[in-house]
Amino acid sequence: MLPDALETLRGLDGVDPSEAQEHLRELRERHPGVRFRLLWQREDYDDSLHYDLLIKRPGEGTVSLSWCPDRALPWPLRGVQRAGEMLLLRIDGVGVKVVDAVAWLDFLWDEARLVDRIVAAALVQAEMEEAPVELSDDEIQEAVDAFRRARGLLTAERTREWMDRRSLTLVDLQELVAGEVAAARVRERVTAGRVEPYFEEHREEFATARVARLTFPDSETARRAAAEIDAGAGFFALAERTRGARLVVEDVPAAEIGTARPGDVVSPAPDVLLKVISVAGAELDADTRRRVERRVFDLWIDERRRSAKIEWFWGTTARTGTL
Repeated sequence: MLPDALETLRGLDGVDPSEAQEHLRELRERHPGVRFRLLWQREDYDDSLHYDLLIKRPGEGTVSLSWCPDRALPWPLRGVQRAGEMLLLRIDGVGVKVVDAVAWLDFLWDEARLVDRIVAAALVQAEMEEAPVELSDDEIQEAVDAFRRARGLLTAERTREWMDRRSLTLVDLQELVAGEVAAARVRERVTAGRVEPYFEEHREEFATARVARLTFPDSETARRAAAEIDAGAGFFALAERTRGARLVVEDVPAAEIGTARPGDVVSPAPDVLLKVISVAGAELDADTRRRVERRVFDLWIDERRRSAKIEWFWGTTARTGTL
C-alpha cells in the first residue's frame, strides 16, 4: 500500500487540488480498508503546491507520507521556525538575532568569504547526513586532545576558561571537534583517487617561485624604487635604505610572476616589487598534495552549490539572488 501511496503523491506534482482529489479517490478504491487524507499547501512566493498524505489503518495509528520534487522544499521544513531559532545569543536579557549578527559581520568585514564558508559548511553537513562518518570514542578523544594542544590548552583550568568564554560545555566541545574531524573525512572521501589525475592535468599551475617580496608604504615610493632598479640600483641595497619598506623571502605560485625569470623584478601590485630568485617545476610533495586536495574539494563544493537550492533568510534580495 505504501509504494502505491507514494506513487500517487509523485503523480500530484503540478496537479490542482480539485484534480488531486480524483487521484485520491482511485487510491481509496484500491485500498478500501485504509483511510486516506490529503493535505496541501500553496507557496505564496512561487504559487507552487505541496501535498502530504495521512494514512490511517484502524487500530494501527497514522502514517504521514510526503514527497517533493528535486530542489523543492519538503513539507516538514515549510514554515517551521521556533522563536529561539531567531536568536544567536542573549546578553542581560537583550537578544541578538541571527539576521542582525550575520548582517553586522558582513558589513564590518565587507567580504564574501564569510558567506562562502557558511554555504560550504552546510553542503559538507548535508553530505555527512547522506553518508554519515562514524567515529569511535578513542578517535574523538584523540582529536579533542590535539585541538587543546594546538591552542595551548594544556591544563584543565585553561581549557575550562576557554570554554567558559565561548559558553561551551565539554559535550559541546566534543561535538564541535567531532564535526571537524568528520568534515575532514568527507574531504578525504571526496578527493580520494582524484588528486593524482588532477595534478597531472594541471601540473603547470602548481609550479612555484622563490621571490624576495618588497612591500612599500605607498605606491609612489614603489614607483620611484622601480625606476632606481631600472637605472641599475641593487634590489636588496634599495630595500635596506628605503624607510618603511618591508622585505620577506617566500615561495609563491609561479603564476604570480608570469613569464619572469630568475633575476627579474616584477610588480604584482602598485606597492609591491618582487625579485625572482628561482623557479621550480611542480612535484607532488606533501605541500603540493594539500594544495591539489583543496582545489579538488573546492571544485566539488562549487558543483554541489550549483545544483543545490540555497535559501537565505537575511540580507537583501540582491545578495540572495547572487547565491
